Amino acid sequence: MKKNDVSSIRKEFKLDNPKLKLEEVVGIYVKGDIKQIIGFEKEYFDRMDTEKQDLYLKNFKKLLTGQLDSKLFELEFSDNKLGQNPTQRALIDTLHATNFIEQTEEIALKVINNCDYPSDFMISFLRGEVFKPMRTERGEDESGLDDVVFSFKFFMACVNPVTIPKTALRFDFEGKAFKADIPMDVNINLTTPLDGFIFPSWNDNSADVNCVVYYSNKANTPNLEFLAKVLECDLHSTAQTEKAQFLEIVQEVAGKEIEAEKIANIYESVNYILTRNEEEESSEIASVGLKDMEKILQASGVETTQSLETAFLKITGTDKYEFKASNIVPNFTGKSIKIENNTVSISVSPQDLKNIKQVKKDGKRYLLIEIDETANLEGFELSTEAI
Repeated sequence: MKKNDVSSIRKEFKLDNPKLKLEEVVGIYVKGDIKQIIGFEKEYFDRMDTEKQDLYLKNFKKLLTGQLDSKLFELEFSDNKLGQNPTQRALIDTLHATNFIEQTEEIALKVINNCDYPSDFMISFLRGEVFKPMRTERGEDESGLDDVVFSFKFFMACVNPVTIPKTALRFDFEGKAFKADIPMDVNINLTTPLDGFIFPSWNDNSADVNCVVYYSNKANTPNLEFLAKVLECDLHSTAQTEKAQFLEIVQEVAGKEIEAEKIANIYESVNYILTRNEEEESSEIASVGLKDMEKILQASGVETTQSLETAFLKITGTDKYEFKASNIVPNFTGKSIKIENNTVSISVSPQDLKNIKQVKKDGKRYLLIEIDETANLEGFELSTEAI
C-alpha cells in the first residue's frame, strides 16, 4: 500500500458524496476501570442528523491520516500461510455479516479484555463502500457512477477517549445565586482516536483481505497489545526504526565521521529510486536491499564497502531485508535535515548538504555554509568577512 492509495480513499470521506455509501454505525460505551459495556447504540448513517454525521465522518477519516509506517501501518496477519488466521476469518465475516452489530461486539470484547486505556472510552464501528469511477486520460470522471470499475467494501473500528467536563461555578439568574454546575454528561473525544483500523487493506484499486490497516495516535508508537491480541498481526518496523537501522549500517561502513556531501549523495540516490517508482506508477513498493545499498554507497563516494554485508546482516538480521525507500529518505521539499551541537542548531534541505562543510582553522572548528544571498539575523543583514 502506498500513500496515494490512502489518499484515494480518504478524499472520498465527505458528506453528500455519491461515491461514498455509508451504512451501519455502532457505538459502544465502555467503563474503563471495570472493563464493562454500559451503553450501546446502532444507527444507519443516512438516518442521522447532519451534525452527528459530520462528527462521525471526521472521526473515521482520522484513521486514514498520517505517514505510512509512522501512524498508519499495513499489517499482515500472524501465522497465516494457509489463510487460516482466526482474526482474519472473523474480520471477513464482519465485513459481509447480516448481523453486523453482533460481529462488532465480538471485536469490541477483544479490545476491552486485552487493552488498557486511562479512562472510559468508546469503541465505534462503521461499514461502507467507496466507488471509483472510470477515469479519462486527463484524469477526469467519465460519467459519474455509470462506469464504475472498482468498488471497495470496508469496515472501520475506532477507539476514542472520554473526557469529563470540569465542574464550574455558574450564576442562577432566577435565584440570584452562585451555584456549582455539576455536569451529568460526558464528552466523546472524536478528534483524537487512540487506536483504530480499516479492513481490508487496498492497493491500486484492489482490496487485500490478507492485510489490515492499523492507525496509532502516537507516531512510531503503535499499541502492541492491540496489534497482537485484537488484530493478531505482525509489526515489522516503524519508519523511525528503519531510518535508524539504515543510518547505522552507513555508519558501520563509512565510519562515524563523514562529509556532508556524501550524505547528500546517499539521500539523493534513495530519493531517485522513490521518485522513479512513483513516475512509473509501479504497484511495487520502492525498496532498498543489500545490493542496492552497495551501489548507493559506492556512487556516493564511500570507497570501501567490504564490511557492508556483515553490517547489514548484523543490524537487520538477514541479507534479504529490504528498506522501504519512503522510510529512509528525508523530505526533499522542506528543511528536513538538522545539524546541531551545543552551540548551534540549523535545519536545511537534503540538497543543501552539498553546500556545508565542517572546517578547522587555528585549532578551532567552524561550520562553513555556502549561500547564494546575504543571511538575515533578527531583521539585520549579516556583514561579510573574508576568511
